[in-house]
Amino acid sequence: MRKFNLKLAQEGAAVCTKSEKSVRLLVFDRDNPVFPIVALIENKQVCCYTVDGKYYANKDSDNDLYML
Repeated sequence: MRKFNLKLAQEGAAVCTKSEKSVRLLVFDRDNPVFPIVALIENKQVCCYTVDGKYYANKDSDNDLYML
């Protein structure tokens, strides 16, 4: 896995969570300055992310996004 790259993700590159769960990115421009990305984790859980792919703005999480 590689560090999350917003540009590649917007172009359709494969993304997963740090814990290797499947991710489908839904929106990159949500009206929220801190968490503009919306994703669906394992087709069950809706999560919001920073532009750096972070689940929490100030700490690491197993739900952080990574490039496959």
